Amino acid sequence: MKSDNVTKSDNDLSKVNTGEASVTSARDLARERKRRERARKKQAAEIQFVRTDASLYLHPDRLSQKAGAPKHLLRRMALKELADNGLDAAPTVTLTTIDDDTFVIQDDGPGIDPAKVAMMFSVTRPMMSSKLVRRPTRGMVGNGNRVVAGAAFASGGFLVVESRGARQELSFDRTTGETVVTARTASELNNGTRITIKFGPALPRDPAATMWGDIAIRLAGAAAKPMLTHPDWYSDLAFAELIDAARGTAQDLASLFGVDLRHAADKGVEQGQPEGGQRDIDPDGPASGLTLDLLKKLAPAMPKLIPIPEDTFGGAYKVERIDARVAGATVPAIVQVWSFEQKNRGTGNSVLLLVNRTPAVAHVSVHVGGSSYISGCGMGYISIGTVPKGDYDITIAITTPSIALISDGKTPDLFPFKAGLAESVGSSLRRSHRPKSRGVSIKDAAFEIMEEAYLKASANGTLPANARQVMYAARGYILERTGNGKLNDAYFTQNLLPAFLDENPHLTADWDVVYDARGHMVEPHTDHSLPLGTLQVRQYLQRKSRNESAGLIATSAGFHSTAGPGDRYGAALFIEKEGFEPLLRAARIAERFDLAIMSTKGMSVVAARVMVDRLSSSGLKILVAHDLDISGLDIFGTLGRDGARYRFSSTPDVHRIGLKLRQARSMGLDAEPQAFKGDKSQTAYRLGQHGASRDEIEFLLGGQRIELNAMSSDLFVQWLETELQAHGVEKVIPPAAVVEQHARRVIGLHHLAADIAKLERDAKKYAEAVKLPDDLDDRMRQAFNADPLIPWEEALDRALRGVA
Repeated sequence: MKSDNVTKSDNDLSKVNTGEASVTSARDLARERKRRERARKKQAAEIQFVRTDASLYLHPDRLSQKAGAPKHLLRRMALKELADNGLDAAPTVTLTTIDDDTFVIQDDGPGIDPAKVAMMFSVTRPMMSSKLVRRPTRGMVGNGNRVVAGAAFASGGFLVVESRGARQELSFDRTTGETVVTARTASELNNGTRITIKFGPALPRDPAATMWGDIAIRLAGAAAKPMLTHPDWYSDLAFAELIDAARGTAQDLASLFGVDLRHAADKGVEQGQPEGGQRDIDPDGPASGLTLDLLKKLAPAMPKLIPIPEDTFGGAYKVERIDARVAGATVPAIVQVWSFEQKNRGTGNSVLLLVNRTPAVAHVSVHVGGSSYISGCGMGYISIGTVPKGDYDITIAITTPSIALISDGKTPDLFPFKAGLAESVGSSLRRSHRPKSRGVSIKDAAFEIMEEAYLKASANGTLPANARQVMYAARGYILERTGNGKLNDAYFTQNLLPAFLDENPHLTADWDVVYDARGHMVEPHTDHSLPLGTLQVRQYLQRKSRNESAGLIATSAGFHSTAGPGDRYGAALFIEKEGFEPLLRAARIAERFDLAIMSTKGMSVVAARVMVDRLSSSGLKILVAHDLDISGLDIFGTLGRDGARYRFSSTPDVHRIGLKLRQARSMGLDAEPQAFKGDKSQTAYRLGQHGASRDEIEFLLGGQRIELNAMSSDLFVQWLETELQAHGVEKVIPPAAVVEQHARRVIGLHHLAADIAKLERDAKKYAEAVKLPDDLDDRMRQAFNADPLIPWEEALDRALRGVA
């Protein structure tokens, strides 16, 4: 029994132990399952999915992210990109539809190197673009060929590129994504490029596939003359980015700015312009050797933007020329708007946005009815004033050398251009709602007769023609054509004629239109007063430089002979009013500071800007004194900026000395009311562009102003002297070579003084003894007949030759 009990006990223990083992095993399994579950979660969390940028181009559902267009418009986008590329290379491009899926784009440009075709249309290549070069070319990102290749390959289609006698069929490697040549044969096309694109079924068909490309081709033509970039369009950061991306020589890059480094060292330095500077760049060295300062010294005049012709689109038209701040630099821009009201349509407004003569795939909305606004593309909501409710077709065109992007899909940032957009869009819409019922407008008639009128006024282009002479030559035709009884001469000379010159740059390139003087400039010490008219300024700037070989006696009154800035004056003061001249003369401001003083009646005229351009390029500061009002700040802001009638050769060194609000308050000057009219937001933006402070903007928009005349004479002189000193204006000491040259003349004159006095006495005694000829009048008439341009003194001199 005992053994049986033992056995039973052992069995029970065994069962217990087996049960415990089972429990332990279940727990271990649970722990293991838990551990493995945690490991799987951790592994899933650590997995990284890598997708190359190129893969976005090769998937029909992702290509939109890079192209900037929705999937159903990708065919349209690809054809536009091909048209843009062709138009940037050649003046003539054709876009032909073969069938619903096949299209051909051909240009007459220089063609493409066959060895580079596959790389050019490869989505895997690194970004290679000239878009860092700021000039008004089509396209904004530089990925056009990658979009084209992606649209063809991702849809299941292909590309065929023919150029320079070679025909290459392109597809892509599905493993690497690289573009490959699947067939290569000869082509009869030796000049230009022909590209055939076949879209596959993965991209939906588009019944208007060629629309954007057709618009781009319709707008063919250069957007600037010449089609160069300019150093003033770059900030230091933007230029550094350009240098870092440049692949080529210093001359290659300089050529884009119109600069020939090989001849830069041979350029003469104009009188008064400081010599020296970095001109020893090796033209064949790397582009990194170029500096922005050097290009600013050597670059030619800033290219002139060319607007799209007004008659390109129908409807009410408005154009604005503005300066915009883009990526740290000020660039010019032309904003054009055409509007047409669709009666009883009920579908809302449609907006077509063009950037540098090609459609931009971006959403811009115009909301009308009462207080209206424009929005989209980074603008927020910009007021365009009051526009009657209606359905409008609106075309907006912006021409500019630089425009920033706010998305990967090429959406342009229009915020810097909002002032021009607000004015032009609002004005165009209001005009389209009130179409003119009469026939030919004054502008239409003037533009019809302008060329004939100029040729008549200028003796077929052989002589300069005053703007008013052109007006009189055109007036009869304009009045008869329009049925009007009178023509406003100021409207013609200040608006219509400049607009015609601006919109017809090729036709009018050689026109010599001059304007009457509306101000003057006085040199210190010489009392030379120059009327600021076109011809007078031209003659002043064309005067011959100092004659170093002139005789000693030719140095009159001990003065060194000058021809403008540099040796006689070292800065120029521009005052918006002409009434301060007697006070400035009495205080001897010009002589004490070696300062030229300019003034005009109201806004600066073209002649004044020409003078500012020349003086500033010679190294002189231009200091501006103006009333503290909106007109005064406009005068300052426009004096040194490009406009429709004049473009500066380089950025002028213009400084605002006042009147500023803090100055006026420190002097205790009283403000006076001035009614404000206009759009406050646009005016505030414009004043800010001119350099007005926030306090000044609030002061002026609040309906107040302070004139320079609010200062007493002694306070004005004290204020002006303080500002001149603060801006470093001081007496002029010419370059050492000029001082030495004149010093030797002075010493020579001192040496000759005694001899000259004796010679003068002997000469007078000799002259008194000579008998004058009886026919002296007849001899003078003969001299006049031989040369009617000479004065009577010269005729007398010729008549007396041989007498003694």
